[in-house]
Amino acid sequence: MVKKRSNLLVLIFLGLVWSTFAIFTKIPAEVLSPYFVAFSRLFIGGVLIYVFTLFRGKKVFVVKNFRHYLTVGFFNSALPFTLFAIAAKPLDSGIVAILDGTVPMFEVLLSIFILRNHVDKNAMIGVAFGIVGVVITSFGDGINFANLWKNIVFIVAILIACASYAGASLYINAKCRHIEPILMACGSVIAAALVLSPSLLFCDFSAISFKVGASLLALGIFCTGIAYIFYFKLTVEEGSRFAVSVVLLIPVFGAIFGTIFMGEVLTVNKIIGCLTILVSMKFILNLSHKNFFKSNSAHIA
Repeated sequence: MVKKRSNLLVLIFLGLVWSTFAIFTKIPAEVLSPYFVAFSRLFIGGVLIYVFTLFRGKKVFVVKNFRHYLTVGFFNSALPFTLFAIAAKPLDSGIVAILDGTVPMFEVLLSIFILRNHVDKNAMIGVAFGIVGVVITSFGDGINFANLWKNIVFIVAILIACASYAGASLYINAKCRHIEPILMACGSVIAAALVLSPSLLFCDFSAISFKVGASLLALGIFCTGIAYIFYFKLTVEEGSRFAVSVVLLIPVFGAIFGTIFMGEVLTVNKIIGCLTILVSMKFILNLSHKNFFKSNSAHIA
């Protein structure tokens, strides 16, 4: 019971940390290339995770796994992190964090239209709520069509990023179950950093102020390195259902942090959109008080 309560605190901590990603992405994205922002996050986080795996005596760089690292790294990190950095500059960080909660919805949609899988009624209800939540959240400043059309490209970029996350998750479940989760996290993050490493050649390093540099470090150390390590801990000790429920916290905390630290307005649209997407996740993940605390077996190679 003590361990369960301890891991519940870890879950809340993880939700708080990941909820700050939109803010720490927005600050450097205003002055730096989105490719370099994504690369910095991946490089710093990758180094931290790699050191962690070394201390655990794990061997990350297995040749036969590299194609999986590269595939997952591109779709789970390089592409979405870059798209989030592109969208974070013009959009409120609260909107970015709320729309990040649509990943489970895209997993269902990809399962239906790409994998031709059958999904239950709750998942379809969840998708319906998710779509409504996206539409409401997109009018972040109220029902203002001028703002919507101005930001539609960036909203679509976030949704593509979330679909990319979902696709990577389905790929991992289908092709990578033989790879231990922490090794997949480490290998894919490092592979994604390699993909984006050419951004170093085009970066204006003179634009990196203390605030920008601190944000990049926070993105890499906390939102990537430490977050992945704690997520791995929860997956192993409590099961995937418990760990993945962290997505319920990100839209809520993200919207609140945007209001407190970035001076963003917490509009009615943001509140209703956030609540609607939370309902979507509840149906899709089939979360209840009973099964939330039920430990599932995580795959360990």
